[in-house]
Amino acid sequence: MKRLLVAVAAAAALASGCAQREFRLSGTITVAASLQRRAPKDNVVLFIVAKNRGDVPVAVQRIVNPQFPVEYTLGPEDLIVPDLPADTPLRVEVEMNAHGAMGKPQHGDMGGTHPNLVYPGERRVHLVIDRQF
Repeated sequence: MKRLLVAVAAAAALASGCAQREFRLSGTITVAASLQRRAPKDNVVLFIVAKNRGDVPVAVQRIVNPQFPVEYTLGPEDLIVPDLPADTPLRVEVEMNAHGAMGKPQHGDMGGTHPNLVYPGERRVHLVIDRQF
């Protein structure tokens, strides 16, 4: 009974905005077989970007010289938009390049997008780098 009361109190606090679940999103990134030979091995930057429905980045993580498969976790330290509501649908993308800039792919850069919208707290959000610009 006591556990039920604690759970109800926690749910009420979340609903009222008094407590907020910490932002987390995690998964694995791989490179499609068709691109593995063309993927740069050195001086590479991998960007993991979570965007809202308006295509605005809300969280970004940068990994230098990734070793695939890459296990990643986006956490509160990666948020650009503070206090992101837990029910915000997100599109997760990955960009990989040798120039270190994000958002404007150049010839030879690689990327991929998760096929579905995801929500903060989801695990096993698998991203595949499956296209070359």
